[in-house]
Amino acid sequence: MARILIVANGGWPKAFKIVENITEYDAVLALDGAANRMIDANIIPTAIIGDLDSVDDSTLEHCKTNGTMVIHTPNQEQSDVSKGLAWATKTYPNAHIDLIGIEIGRYDHHLAAYSALFETESSARILMDGWSALRVSSTPNHIQVREGAIVSLMPFGEVTGVSLQGCEYPLSHASITTGTQGVSNRAIDSTIVVSAQSGDLLLLIEG
Repeated sequence: MARILIVANGGWPKAFKIVENITEYDAVLALDGAANRMIDANIIPTAIIGDLDSVDDSTLEHCKTNGTMVIHTPNQEQSDVSKGLAWATKTYPNAHIDLIGIEIGRYDHHLAAYSALFETESSARILMDGWSALRVSSTPNHIQVREGAIVSLMPFGEVTGVSLQGCEYPLSHASITTGTQGVSNRAIDSTIVVSAQSGDLLLLIEG
């Protein structure tokens, strides 16, 4: 399975050493201005995606010279995160996708990154400082976690057929809706299994 890293232009998780981890990925995609920082770190992205309003001209030229694809997506109806997720999912079917750089101090951007997972029906994992987030699908997902880690389910609207195993408060074919019912569960095993038959459900994991 291919491994893809998408890099947005916000803060990179402190525990994620991008220069050390970059060799683990088959492709690295920069979202617009994130390419500037990647070049500063001596990383040449596989592709640059976005409306290109934040990337420096010198960065673009340097990347093009070194074989980077430039995907200009001027549509302002979607965020660069959404554009990147959609392009990665189409270009690398069934790949494992990690996304970093969504933390920029603006809560609207933070929430928009979560929403982009649903907008694109992406299986990507968002990596943040001390947390990770992903969209729950109908296929049971076996996820390695730290025993004792906080596990929270955040429904966006009505979600049905929710199953959760490996946590202090398991669920089996439950229906949940926007609210706090799924917040602050805790893993009691090193693997949790989660799925939902319908609706938009976000999984947040500590650590």
